Amino acid sequence: MRSKIPAIAAAVVALGLGMATPAHADSGNTGFENQMSPEACDKSQSASLFKYAIYYNSNYGGAYRNVGYSVWNFADERIGGAPQGGTQPLKFCHGGNGNGQGIKNNAASVKNKHTTYFAVTYYNSGYKGSADWTSPRSQNNLSVTKNENASFAWQTL
Repeated sequence: MRSKIPAIAAAVVALGLGMATPAHADSGNTGFENQMSPEACDKSQSASLFKYAIYYNSNYGGAYRNVGYSVWNFADERIGGAPQGGTQPLKFCHGGNGNGQGIKNNAASVKNKHTTYFAVTYYNSGYKGSADWTSPRSQNNLSVTKNENASFAWQTL
């Protein structure tokens, strides 16, 4: 029995390390969370558990959306990951200019509340192309991807 204790302890530690994640784990039904969670549109940016906020206007103005998980394509964030009829775009909410419009190619600024990870806004879908990197606990106006934003991911250096 004693020889099994270290193996079991190692397995428990490995499981715990595997759970160390960005704002939220990018596993499971992340599209559903980004689309349907109250954290996205029902809570203010400061109150939301989601750590990334993307804004319609420069200087954090207009409508915005809180996002918790990496987004492969702002124009089609699938609920459940599998193809469904039509596209499922993420849209701005919280009122103001841009409310109800799709996020893809319509954003001008972002906030990153995460303490460890960079929030990277990409020009192309699939985390590709030029990108704006927003440091942990910071915010910035998009420059490379202003109104040309297609995806978002949590990254480390």
